[in-house]
Amino acid sequence: MATYIVGDLHGQIHILEGLLSKVSFSPGRDHLIAVGDVIDRGENTGELLRFLFAGARDGWFSSVKGNHEEVLLRHLKNPKSHLLCVDSEFGGKKTLEALSRTSERKEIINWIESWPLFLEKSGRIIVHGGLPSIQGSRMGDTELCDKRLEPITGYHACLWFRPPKLCPSYDGRTIISGHSIVPQAGSVQDGIILVDTGCYRTGKLSAIRLEDMLIFEYQGIPK
Repeated sequence: MATYIVGDLHGQIHILEGLLSKVSFSPGRDHLIAVGDVIDRGENTGELLRFLFAGARDGWFSSVKGNHEEVLLRHLKNPKSHLLCVDSEFGGKKTLEALSRTSERKEIINWIESWPLFLEKSGRIIVHGGLPSIQGSRMGDTELCDKRLEPITGYHACLWFRPPKLCPSYDGRTIISGHSIVPQAGSVQDGIILVDTGCYRTGKLSAIRLEDMLIFEYQGIPK
């Protein structure tokens, strides 16, 4: 069994399928974890959501929330207060349109709502942006993920952190995150690995295999 942590997908199902084929992913044996931002921007966001929703029901897929998922969920509850979702740069209209066309709309929204802010797997921490820092230090703590909110928007800060505001975990565990696009997946500082290689823009999707920490890439054409 292998566990793969994959970077931000943003609706690029065809590129994900290419990566899964490249690593000989087996749904009956392996597990895929997304670092969030599964949705938005890509024209095939709806198809990707249905594919991964089925994967979650079958037990081979899970994800943490990304900032795009949080904005979507807030927008669905209060559209007038969370207009970022429909901003053309943010790309949320692709998801809203896809949800309006599926008979599983309610089930998929509830499923996204259930995604945690972070996951702990094989001694590593998976979080979309980064860990909030312990007061008075430059070390992060998972216990602060649910408590630390952005002062104006009320969004969870752990979904929005980017370098240079990334903090290693106080307990020495390696953090694997997305959100910040890097040209090459890998370590950006001690204890922090970034895996978002900008698939929706560059066509390059990256994943790291937890068992041996090998990084895999697949180059496609974004849609």
